[in-house]
Formats: sequence, structure tokens, C-alpha cells
Amino acid sequence: MKKGFCILLSSALLLTGTVPTWAKEERLLLEPHEYRGIVGTTNFYRDDVLQSSDAEIYLKDGYVMLPLRTFFTSINPDAQIYWNSVDQQAGVLLGESSIFLYVKENKIVVNREEQPVVGKMEVKNGRLFIPLRNWLTILNQCGYQLTDADLHWDSTKQEVTVTVRENQIIFEENLKTPVISGEGQAPLYAVALTATYSGIQNLGDGYFLGIDDTEGYYKYAYDILDSNGKLKSHFAPGEIFRMEYLGEGMFCVYTERWQQEYVMDENGQKQFDVAYDSIGDFHEGLACVSDEKDGQKVEGYVDAKGTLQIPLQFADGGYFSEERAVVRDLETRKCGVIDKKGNYVVEPKYKSCKSFQDGMSLVQTEQGYGYINKQGEEVIAPQYVWASDFYDGTAYVLEEQNGSVWLINTKGEKVKKMADQPGDSYESNAYCLRISQDVVLPSGAEKNVDHYYDKNGEISMEQGKLLFRLSEGLCSVLDEKTQKYGFVDKTGEMVISPMFREARDFKDGYAVVQVQDQWGVVKNPLLQK
Repeated sequence: MKKGFCILLSSALLLTGTVPTWAKEERLLLEPHEYRGIVGTTNFYRDDVLQSSDAEIYLKDGYVMLPLRTFFTSINPDAQIYWNSVDQQAGVLLGESSIFLYVKENKIVVNREEQPVVGKMEVKNGRLFIPLRNWLTILNQCGYQLTDADLHWDSTKQEVTVTVRENQIIFEENLKTPVISGEGQAPLYAVALTATYSGIQNLGDGYFLGIDDTEGYYKYAYDILDSNGKLKSHFAPGEIFRMEYLGEGMFCVYTERWQQEYVMDENGQKQFDVAYDSIGDFHEGLACVSDEKDGQKVEGYVDAKGTLQIPLQFADGGYFSEERAVVRDLETRKCGVIDKKGNYVVEPKYKSCKSFQDGMSLVQTEQGYGYINKQGEEVIAPQYVWASDFYDGTAYVLEEQNGSVWLINTKGEKVKKMADQPGDSYESNAYCLRISQDVVLPSGAEKNVDHYYDKNGEISMEQGKLLFRLSEGLCSVLDEKTQKYGFVDKTGEMVISPMFREARDFKDGYAVVQVQDQWGVVKNPLLQK
């Protein structure tokens, strides 16, 4: 059986954490904060205020080892942290920046770019520690400004000090700020609270994975549950390494770390062996498979029985959407679009293509970005320096660098001028634009975002944070009185009462929650008939 690499940590997993309520801030450019840690103790300070930490700072191979959670939450209390103890991988959302840490590979990726690593990361007593010097690299990539001079080691006191200059956000007083209000309703459980599992994952499509790690590493037990809490499949401790949901009721079983062994249905019935290096998710009945031929990667598509429906003939294959899939030609390396028979409906001539959304695909040529329809016709000629997908009949476009951002319709007509780019200060005063549930950012907007917009115009940063966190119309927030998490809607009205120790994002109508040491799944009341 061939082996295929699969990234466990994804943006979806990265966004499954909870966030506190937001507070009104004022912009103080490059406000310095001092972080101080004492080796051999759990004492870690921000501006001489002791931070919460249950992990002792220590020295290894000449490097000061700081715990990940303590440092990130001291930098930003809203930091969201995901830890996969099986593969020793961590994901962090720090503002608009994403950080992935791969302990076994000793690799750090910030905003999709791999960074140089000094020393070695280590897991100790269940906590992830990172050599201090790497924090300078991570924070600089996240929009903070640090130099080597900001890091100071006092060998006499066994004390390390880091000075971090933080950009603060401007708030316009005339922009509406959401206020958390109401008590909410009692949760409606799809999967009742239970202490059976050490954790539950929302796989999507109404499937959930119950994980029991009491037997230790490599000996996890797995249960597949449906939206009624019914047990569909069970794997005893150590029976498999792990499993992955492929969509449309199909699951891939791994018997070893990177080895995709076979595909099964929800009841655990084997459908076919994975005869390729890797298999992707099913969309509209087909899944992209990858293999190697003559020293290069080739991709094609199989059906739910494992039968090859479209031969392995592409350099890259995207998922099917609206009966179309974007592929990259093996010879020309250009992008085109195929139908479910593998025939080109759009010849491979573009630098890039995106999956169809609202019947439109965003394409790129030397002239810029434009849009094609499902017949391959360029309904909006490539001309923009940046553009978003269409959503509900509109898209955002930028006509020229440092020009204006416009909202356009499917005919390419300008509907509304959203904002004027700020010229030379673009990188430090970027705009965040949002289309319904899809967040889209112009180039450079990952750092120092000062202005937020929806389709109606500029909104406050607090409103932007709430919109960022919405999943299916709800956002988890921390109630200051009870110190428990609940769910609010886009106006800040409490919809599900705050009673959870942890409350993750909604996906396909459901969200995983934790109450004390029990895990369960709640339904989204906004989607109930």
C-alpha cells in the first residue's frame, strides 16, 4: 500500500477554539510591552503583571524554553490554540495571522510561509515548548516589530526579557459597536454530554468523531457518531492509527502514520483500498487521487467505489463544484476547467483559476483578474490587480494598486465604492473586506488592519471581530459574569446561554461543546425549523 501525506491541521481546525468578549481599545502606535520569564519557575510577566502559567520555564542546549500557550495568550488573550497530541502539531490564530508548529519535523509555518527554526521544539509534561529566539521570528511575521536588541538574557538572575512593540487599532467613535445582551436559550443537544470521550470532533455533514485517549499515544479508540448521537462505527484502542472524513459519508482509515489504507462508509464497511499515494475529499461523487508517474505527480478522479472515472493526467486537480473542477495541465502548467467526464470545458490557458461560486470562476492572466462562466466565456475580462470570489451576486475588486476598492455585480458593473486605498501607507493601513460568511483580504491586509468593511460600508473593529467569528450566524463569546462561553448572533444578542467551558464553531448545523469534563454536540437554533 502506498503512502500519502495528509496535513492534519487545517484552517477549519484552527478556527475551532473559543474567544473572549472584546473590549474597546484606542490606537497607540508601537506601544512597548515587556515580557519577562524566570528559568526554573512558572513565573512569566507582562509589564510586571504575573501571567497564568502551569508550565515551568527551563534551559535546553543553551536555549530558554518557553511554553507556547503562556506566551501567546500573554501577547493576545484572544489567541486561539489547537493542539493535536497524536502527531504533536499545534495551530494558532493570533489576530489575522496563522501559525503552524510541527514538533516532530521541527518546522514552523507562519501565514503559510515556512520560517527558519533555532534549536528544537519539545513536548514536556503535555506542554509544547519553543526556544525563545524563535518567538522573534514568529512575532515579526505576525506584524509585531522586534530586533535582536529586544531580547535580553541575564545569566546571573536566570531571567529573560523580551520587548514587544504592538500596533494598536483605531476606533472611529461614530461606528456602531456591538453590545452583548440577553440571556439566551438552553442548548438543544444532538449528542448528549458524556464523559466517555476525551474529545469530540465535528467532521461535517452531521458526523462526529469521539476520541478516547485513556490508553495513551498510538492507542486511541475512535467512535463515529451521527447527528442523533447514534454509534455508527467503533474502533478499539490501537486498532487503527486514525481516520479522516472524506465527505459524502465516506471515511479514510489510516493504519500507520501517513498510510491511507482503505475507504469505508459510516457503518465501517470497507468500500475500496487506497491504491494511490493519496486521496482527497469527495465532492459531487468524485474524489481527486494523486500518484507518481515518470518522476512527477499526476492526479485524476475516482468514484465512491474507488473506480477511476477520470484518468491520472493532470498536474493538480481541484474539487468538483457546480459539476466543474479546476485542473492544472501537466504539460503547459496552465489552469483550465473540466466536466465530470474529464473533458475540458475551459481550455488550460490561465495562470490560476478558482472553483465556481455563484456560477462564476475567478481567473488570472497577465492582464490581471477576471471572471468566466461555466461555459468558459470571459463575462468580466481580466483587468483587476486583486479580486474576490462572487457571493450572492457581488464581488470586491481593486482596479489598480493603491486605487479604489469597488463592489461589482456579475456584469462587471460598479455597484458601490467601498474605500479609497491610502496610497503609500497601504501596507500599514490595509482594509479588511467581508462577503457574508467568507472573509477576503487584499494583499497586505493580514497585518495592521485598521479599517473593516461589509457590503454596507465601514464597520467598527469590534463588529469586524464578531463577523470574523460567525459560523452559521453564531459566534462563541465569554460571558464576563459567569466566565462561561455562550453563542451570540451578529448583533451581539445571546442566542445560546453561556454555560460551556469550551464552545467551538458551528459546522453543518452543529457545534462541539464542553461542560466541566463532559463533551457534547449542540444544534444551531437559527437553522431549526
